[in-house]
Amino acid sequence: MRNEETRVTQKYQTTIPKEIRKYLKVKPRETVTWHVLRSMVVVDSHKKMDDPVGFLTSQVKTAITMDAVGLVRETREEEFG
Repeated sequence: MRNEETRVTQKYQTTIPKEIRKYLKVKPRETVTWHVLRSMVVVDSHKKMDDPVGFLTSQVKTAITMDAVGLVRETREEEFG
């Protein structure tokens, strides 16, 4: 999936791009949750993913290759101390 950009309005609102809405199967009136991890923002659509580890590792590109378990461990340490 390619990167998408949206503009933030004066009321700090934005639109989820069509390609991402379709991929996440987000429908009107559904709730999404925003998470801040390091300098990234992750939007959770609360949908069950077939392969969440594969998805995460395909989306995160770091200078040091990190396995999914390491990524989850590091995220938990940052989140919960």
